[in-house]
Amino acid sequence: MLTPTIIDPRPRELLPAIREDLAPFLPALRSAAGLIAAAAVAEFTARYAAPALIDSARQIIAPAPQHKQTILVEEQTTVRRKVTVVS
Repeated sequence: MLTPTIIDPRPRELLPAIREDLAPFLPALRSAAGLIAAAAVAEFTARYAAPALIDSARQIIAPAPQHKQTILVEEQTTVRRKVTVVS
C-alpha cells in the first residue's frame, strides 16, 4: 500500500545569494553567450546553408542544361534485282 508523503520544498535562499555574487560578471557572461551563439550560427551557415545557396545561385545564373532527346530513325533499304532466266 502506498502512503502519501508531503514534502516541503526547500527554501530558495541560495539563489539570490548566487545572483548577487555573479552580478559583476553578467555583462561578460552575456557577451560570451552572444559570441558562442554567433559562432554556432556561422558554423551552421558555412556547413549547411552555404552549399545550398551556392547551388541555387548557380541555377539562377546559368541556364539549366537542356535535356537530351533520343530520336529513333528507322531506315529501310530495299534492293530489287531483275533476274532473267533463259529457258
